[in-house]
Amino acid sequence: MNNSIGGQHSGNDLSHTQMLQQTLYQGQYNRAQTPQQRNIQPQLQPGMPPPQQQQQQSQQQQLQQQQQQHQQLHRAILVDQATASLEHWQDQMQLAEVSRKCNVPHFYARHAASVSRRAKQPQFGEQQQKPMSLVDMTVQMLDSEHNQESLQQQQQTNSTNPSLLHNKKLSHDNENDEDIDDFTIPRITSKEYPDQLWGGLDLSGQSIANISPKLFHYEFLTKLYLNGNHLVQVPKQIKQLKFLKVLDLSNNRLTSLPLELGSLTMLKYLYLFDNHLTTLPFEFGNLFSLHFIGLEGNPDFKMEYIKILAKKGTRSLIIHLRDNVPKDLPPPKRQWIELSEDGEIEQLEEDVNHEEEGDKDSGKLSKGGEEACFTLLDYNVLCQHYASARMYSYTPSWALSWDYRKDVLKEQLLQSDADIICLQEVETQLFEDYWLGVMTERGYRGIFHAKHRAKRMNEKEAKKVDGCATFYKQSKFTLCGKKALEYTQIVLNASRYKKTDDVFNRLQSRDNIGLITILKHIETGQDVLVANTHLHWDPAYNDVKTVQVGVLLEEIEIIAKNHLNTTEDSTMKQLPMLVCGDFNSQPHSAVYQLLSTGFVKDHEDIKGRDYGKFTEKGFTHGLHFKSAYSNIGEMSFTNFTPSFTDVLDYIWYTPSSLNVRGLLGEMDKEYLNHYVGFPNAHAPSDHIPLMTKFQLKQKKDINNAVRREFKPEFRSSRKT
Repeated sequence: MNNSIGGQHSGNDLSHTQMLQQTLYQGQYNRAQTPQQRNIQPQLQPGMPPPQQQQQQSQQQQLQQQQQQHQQLHRAILVDQATASLEHWQDQMQLAEVSRKCNVPHFYARHAASVSRRAKQPQFGEQQQKPMSLVDMTVQMLDSEHNQESLQQQQQTNSTNPSLLHNKKLSHDNENDEDIDDFTIPRITSKEYPDQLWGGLDLSGQSIANISPKLFHYEFLTKLYLNGNHLVQVPKQIKQLKFLKVLDLSNNRLTSLPLELGSLTMLKYLYLFDNHLTTLPFEFGNLFSLHFIGLEGNPDFKMEYIKILAKKGTRSLIIHLRDNVPKDLPPPKRQWIELSEDGEIEQLEEDVNHEEEGDKDSGKLSKGGEEACFTLLDYNVLCQHYASARMYSYTPSWALSWDYRKDVLKEQLLQSDADIICLQEVETQLFEDYWLGVMTERGYRGIFHAKHRAKRMNEKEAKKVDGCATFYKQSKFTLCGKKALEYTQIVLNASRYKKTDDVFNRLQSRDNIGLITILKHIETGQDVLVANTHLHWDPAYNDVKTVQVGVLLEEIEIIAKNHLNTTEDSTMKQLPMLVCGDFNSQPHSAVYQLLSTGFVKDHEDIKGRDYGKFTEKGFTHGLHFKSAYSNIGEMSFTNFTPSFTDVLDYIWYTPSSLNVRGLLGEMDKEYLNHYVGFPNAHAPSDHIPLMTKFQLKQKKDINNAVRREFKPEFRSSRKT
């Protein structure tokens, strides 16, 4: 079925010229020729035409004359001779002429019908070249430019040691142009709309002055043709069509464009020929997928932008807009949500410096309650080697640079004044040369462990490998013990784990880690176990993440029992525990189910996989964890990019020994509406920090809670 809305036509196929003539005829007289009229034409003999053909030819000649006169009315952008001779401006001129032939009713739909008929009659493919659409011609013209750009991007990627990028997604762009205007094959439905059989809507040449709001309910659209109408504005609701790849607004009466157009990050071809535009919103800098923008025919357009477009092409213009966007006001501070001992929300307050907050809260807790409290912040800070212009092409280059981001990160961490700070994606060199000094100066001590790949590198390259870092205030805690966990190495080296094909083929090359510390809380004398981890990123390997968490939980049990010098689960559960990090797992994942319920077996993430007793009997653990944010409902997101926005980061705690007394709330929704993803000028990572205030329960309360939750039947063999 065709991607554009348009009826199929019976009868013999026509040449591209005949098809165009019939389209022009329909555009002038608002009716299509009948099949009989179409079939008559090839049979007519030279000589004196019959009256019907005379009338038709006369009408077509008049229409062609009107079309030529209409084209003459288009005012070109006046550029100097040097600019006019540039290849990119020649592309603009040629494609503008092609566009002007498309401003008749349903031109694109009829072109699609013609191509579809030809595909069903192979003899035409052998004798004649396939008619080309505006998009086809655009792709053809830009091929050499795109090949050069791909080469440059490859060179940029190769400038970094590939082993540093191992297991890391490098680009949001998993698409190509093959399905843009190819109507010879069935449409490949999207995951979001698997039952949607068409994705294009052709409203060209309809003299439309206003767009119905109902149009923007068609959120599945990938192509929208509104050229050849009388539009004076584009509603901001256009942002709802987030899957658009082709948008033609040529030959209208537009004087400006809504900034919301800049949120259509999948847009590849944007035609704005022959309007009355003078500039583009800076938000167009978000259009990192855009291959071509057509601006010819807007005579008063900003010459600075025209010269950039003519000299370097569409991509350079988008980068110019992106990098010159005025620095916006910072977002409103995230609310600090106070909770009572039973988990009910007590108060919502604007996030403030927690040094001031401590005095303010002290009267709200029971006597001695504040002394038993501490705060923990968890944050994936985005390693500089992963922060490439290719991956984050919507981020201004100055905001993506490490020199800028490290200052913003430093300000965020120090202003949080958290007692424990758990970071992921911290580069080894930066931990040693930067973070350790910064945090030590503010009274913190730091512990760090890099991913296993660092052991296979020379010293210089190993310094660039990222890992997990845990900082704690020396005024609040002392260090009792620490242990680094390399999940794959534990599985490969421990006899209790079965060495299956999935272990070797899927787990072995993933070198994610965990870092466990046991801290003594100075005020109460209680020990607290803190696990900081970063799991594998790829959603195709959710089974690997589940195994990594399974290993982490087993190691936590072993470490806790050794620390307490016990073999009893009931005694182990008296130790307050925290597990936080970037789990790269959504709330419906097997990882989340395992942590929150203590068991997972028949889950789609691990179905069909063989990891010994992990999968034969199910993943289990003898601990009881709860997500801190589940007390108010998980965040709407912790990771924000154009291709993915969801919750990946968590802070888990043992409710038998800890109460949640405060949480850092959501980001302002109005602020988020102006961006397609992080990082930006105010958010230095693609993740956002989580922060929780915990209150240690008294030991007698812990014992009572453990007795209530302890169920011997949950104990299971750890041999797998």
